[in-house]
Amino acid sequence: MRLDTRWFAGLLAVAFFPATPSLPLRAGPAGIAAPDSGSFVIRHAADTVAVERFARTPTGINGTLELRNAKHTSQSYRAVVAPDASVALIEVTVKEQPDGAPGSRIVQNARVIFKQDSAAVDDVSGRGLQTRIFPTGRGAVPYLNLSFALLEQVVLRSRDPGAVAGLVPLFNLGGGQTVDAKLSPLGGDSLVVAIGDVEFHLRVDEAGRVLGGTIPAQDVIAERTP
Repeated sequence: MRLDTRWFAGLLAVAFFPATPSLPLRAGPAGIAAPDSGSFVIRHAADTVAVERFARTPTGINGTLELRNAKHTSQSYRAVVAPDASVALIEVTVKEQPDGAPGSRIVQNARVIFKQDSAAVDDVSGRGLQTRIFPTGRGAVPYLNLSFALLEQVVLRSRDPGAVAGLVPLFNLGGGQTVDAKLSPLGGDSLVVAIGDVEFHLRVDEAGRVLGGTIPAQDVIAERTP
């Protein structure tokens, strides 16, 4: 399955995750994450394609995903995290700064509110304001292409006692559809997260923090830095 790389009206992204060596899918207190921050450097072959910086608290996560493309696209997000490690709300702002431009410009701003089995999307772009309602799964986590910090939220959600073992619904910010992420152990300190036919191999510590990962079929590597 190829995940759409567009936001509802054009959120830009690129899709891409190291395998390592069984990790319990449920551990820790109900998926609650301690305050944390860091960065992920994402490479395709020898080229850096994106850098993500994020900060996490028990109730939220903020981050910026900077894409190394011609338009110098950055996607900043702010998410409110529920006690069960699902996401109640996420706001995403997309900026571009083409080469030679004096400053960046906002090309899109969107907010998604999750309630039970639906997601309400307010999307502001060059077309104006559009509001749409999408069906989704209960306890869904938003998926932003190339965001390892949000994949970490998937891992935390999978550990909550109320979650279905090894299964987390993902709301794709690149198209509005919901797909299931299937989690399974990979050796002693890693997980496979399968989204359709795309497999992410994630190295994870006991607290559920993603330390790095790969998409083996795409020659993509993500490394976490402090």
